[in-house]
Parts: sequence; C-alpha cells; structure tokens
Amino acid sequence: MHVNCDRSYPLLRPRLRSRWCVRAKARDFYESLNLNRNATLQEIKSSYRNLARKYHPDMNKGAGAEEKFKEISAAYEVLSDEEKRSLYDQYGEVGLQGEYVGENADAQEVDPFEVFNAFFGQSNSFFGDKMDPREINFNTRSKKGARLDIWYDLSLNFEESILGVEREIDVIRYETCDICNGSGAKSRESIKTCSDCGGRGGIVRTQKTPFGVVSQVSSCSRCGGHGKIVTEHCRMCRGEGNIQKKRIIKINIPAGVADGSTIQIHGEGNWSKTRGIAGDLYLSIQVNEKPGIRREGLNLYTDVIIDYTEAILGTMVKVETVDGIRDLCIPPGTQPGEILNFANMGVPNFKNPAVKGDHRFIVRVQIPKNISEKERTLIEQLVDLRNSKKKYSFPGRGNQQRQASRGGLSHSYWDSIKNLFGSKTGSNFASIGTHAIVPTWSFHVRHESLHAFSSRVLLATFILTVIGRYYERLILQQHHHK
Repeated sequence: MHVNCDRSYPLLRPRLRSRWCVRAKARDFYESLNLNRNATLQEIKSSYRNLARKYHPDMNKGAGAEEKFKEISAAYEVLSDEEKRSLYDQYGEVGLQGEYVGENADAQEVDPFEVFNAFFGQSNSFFGDKMDPREINFNTRSKKGARLDIWYDLSLNFEESILGVEREIDVIRYETCDICNGSGAKSRESIKTCSDCGGRGGIVRTQKTPFGVVSQVSSCSRCGGHGKIVTEHCRMCRGEGNIQKKRIIKINIPAGVADGSTIQIHGEGNWSKTRGIAGDLYLSIQVNEKPGIRREGLNLYTDVIIDYTEAILGTMVKVETVDGIRDLCIPPGTQPGEILNFANMGVPNFKNPAVKGDHRFIVRVQIPKNISEKERTLIEQLVDLRNSKKKYSFPGRGNQQRQASRGGLSHSYWDSIKNLFGSKTGSNFASIGTHAIVPTWSFHVRHESLHAFSSRVLLATFILTVIGRYYERLILQQHHHK
C-alpha cells in the first residue's frame, strides 16, 4: 500500500492535540451560555452555536476570545448531556468528578475543538474545510484560502421576515490567482523543496524514554509547514495564492424565516482552483423588531389599549398587521386580557408555507386615574342604578324559597285579578297575559270603541299597580322577619 507522507502528518498529532485540553475558569455553566437553569436542550444548542461562531480562535483574534471559547465548550459539554447536567444541577462541579480522564481531572477539563467537531460535524462544514482546527495547518501562507465557506450577516425588517423578500447582496470572495495558479510564486522555478523537512512540512523527533520510543511531530520552522519555499512571489497576489473579487448575488429569502436562523447557498463561497471546489455562502439572518408586534412561534401578538367605556359598549379600532391597517371589532362587554384573533394572518411555516399562524390581539383596558366632576356624577348614578337592581335580587340558596313564596302570593294575586274582571272571556273583555309583578300585556279587542277600551285599560293599570306595590311590600316584610 502506498502511503502519502505529505497527508500523514496532519493525522498524527496526539501531543499537539493535548495542548487544547483546558481547564476553564470555574463559573456557572448556565451563565457561560447566557441561559437560565430551566433552559431546554434546543436553547442550549442554539446558544452554543452562536457563541462558538463568535469566539472561535480562528474567527476571533481578539483578546480573551480563546478563553471564552474554552469556557463555553466546557459548559456545553456538560449541559448538553442529560446525565451530566443532572449531576451538575444537584452537586455542582464536584458531582462531575470522574466523568473525564483521570479521577483527579477537573470537571471542566475538556477539548473545546472535540466539542466543536461533535456539534458541527467531523467534516467541519462550519469552516468549509476538511482540516481539523486542532491540527497544525502546514500551509500557513494563506489561511483565507484554506477556508472556503463565507458567512454573511443579512438584516431584514419585520415584514420581510414574515412575507419573504428577494435581495441582491455584494459578496467579496477569494478566488485562486490565475497568474500563479494558487502557488504564490512568480514561476515554477521560484518554488524550491524545503531541505529541512524534505518537503513533508513537518519534522519528526524520536526520543527514547523508560516507557519506550516516543515520536513527536512539529511543524517545520523554515517552510512554515508547507514543504516548499518560494524564492520569488507572484506580483498579482503577492504570494497569497488568491485574490479578492466582488460578486453580486441575487437571493430569495423564504417567508417565515426567524431571527438567528441560517440559510445555506451552495457554491457561492470562496473558490479554490487547485482543489477544483467552491465553498458555500451562509446567510445569518437578523430580524429587526417591530414596535407593537411581537412574534412567538407562528403567532403574532399585539396589545390593544381601549377605554373602559369602549370595553363596556364595544367599539371598532384600527390595528396594524403585516398586511397593513385593519379594523378590529371590540364586542360589548370585552374583559381585560381577553384575546381577539385574526386567523391565518400570522407567520407562515418555513417548511410548509400553506400553514400559517394567527395574529392575536390582547385587550388592555385603560382605567383613568383622574376624571371630571361630571364623569364622577354619572358614574355614581350608574353605581346607584346597579345597587338598586341588586336590592331586589336574592342570590344564594334562599332564593328558591323566596321565589316559591313569591310565586304563591303571585298566584293569589292573579286570582284576585281574575275575580275583579270575571273569569269569563267574550267580545267585551281583553285577554291579559302576565309574566311578573309588572305585567306584560297582549291585547285582542273586538267590536268595542277605542275610547271605552282605553278607559278600561287605564283603570286596570292603576289597580294592578296599587295591588302590585302592596304585595311587593308584603313580600319584603316577610323576608325581613325571616
């Protein structure tokens, strides 16, 4: 079997890899990932994804970025594992002793890049390169050329994220220099094999120890791990092997895209002529908030503030939706906190645009702190009116007995009325239908003058009123004695 020595070195680095095993500073793991202790696994993954991209040493050269990367990796290693998280929640870091290599190992002693690869995949699609970020990059002349994927922060307004939009963006990407074909040399004669490493890019040092022979691999200091030495650089790319070019790309943002989501566009990343492949373009979506409307899943929510009189009487208000201004009907008697709904006017499902959420309006009733004297007088009159209604109502268990007693009196009362007019009906009598103390009448008059009939009605009304008040007082007196 033929072994390519140039490809073997990046795969055999146990010593170099161990230097990334870190002890992060002791602190709250939830705080490290900007989470509360009730965070779901999805929230933990989402937070780690954003922070890992922000603080990865190859993406962020700022002071403290590497330590922050180690810290969030240690936190994710524990919180993403149900068993480890349970131990941590109960006993803190002490409960994690023995979970890592060696019984005396610190609970936070983890390999951040191992965590990173486990999350983003061994192919490291985050960078668009097959190279393991822990391993030595022997071709250190052009780190930009090694990574093919491009990340682009795209800002959308609220309506664009809900309805979708077509955009044109300017992307600057690296392409292989056509003059030197990516070698960075002026000509082929300008490329020499490194004499120190023999063109392998790495140097193997063998050392005998009491435990046996140990081989240690290190990058060649002369060629920088490339295996070749360029004596004269290309004038076009100045030895970088690639050049920047600006491209205008038209993209379609689907409806329902959420803040923080990522859209992958294949083949629009950096191009490598030597490898014959292009990376991908990743759009990191940032949605601007819209005052008055908030999104929760597929539903939209809006607070509608109305006056207390509008809540009682009902009204029609103008509300803002993603489709424009609409009329919202507030029915009479609407309660504070009640939710009114516009069906299918929410957010489309990203995977199935035919499915849409609702736009929900939460009614907030505004109670005035200061009112005029006239308003106060009217409200007091309203209170008196409502209290007078309650005075003659008998809520509770005793109400049935009172109603029964009242019904008996009413029965004798109507018997008296029948005796007054006689129990017969004919062409000269009115048929009276009653429902309560104050009766409701229906009349059927036959062959009688209007004047005579009116006189009889007025007389009957007077008599009924007098008798009704008498029996009402009698009922109240009986209730008082009980």
